[in-house]
Amino acid sequence: MRRILQGYYRLPGAGDGWIAAGLLAALRLWLAWPFFHTGMLRVERWSTQTFLFGDIHPLPGVDPWIAALLTTTAELTLPVLLAVGLAGRLAGLGLAVMSATILLVVGQTPQGLENGISQPAEQIPWILAGLVIALAGPGRLALDRVIATRLLPARVRS
Repeated sequence: MRRILQGYYRLPGAGDGWIAAGLLAALRLWLAWPFFHTGMLRVERWSTQTFLFGDIHPLPGVDPWIAALLTTTAELTLPVLLAVGLAGRLAGLGLAVMSATILLVVGQTPQGLENGISQPAEQIPWILAGLVIALAGPGRLALDRVIATRLLPARVRS
């Protein structure tokens, strides 16, 4: 496990400067908020989730209850990880994949088209933001950086 973590924390990052770190932190928070908010709404209205995933915006080939559970879990977990910068690359990539799935799969079903589920003006910026974070890393203002400085010796980090 230690080798996996060391490999993860050795990945190059663009967020080494303070300006880039601040921009990446703002981007992380901007991307995390709508997903977390949606996840909270799902929890508050849990009784309607299987109906939504069965009739309004089904995921082709996925049981509605499983889709609701997986989506809600991801919408509550990934934004928190992203906001604090823990496993930031994976969280950013996860939210980019969720946005791409909404845009390219859910939004293209007959129900998705009828209900306007897929909004390219909303989904494409989220996809791009998630990919930027996945490629650049969460930046200096992230728990990933704190862990890397404690886990890896200085000669390996630089």
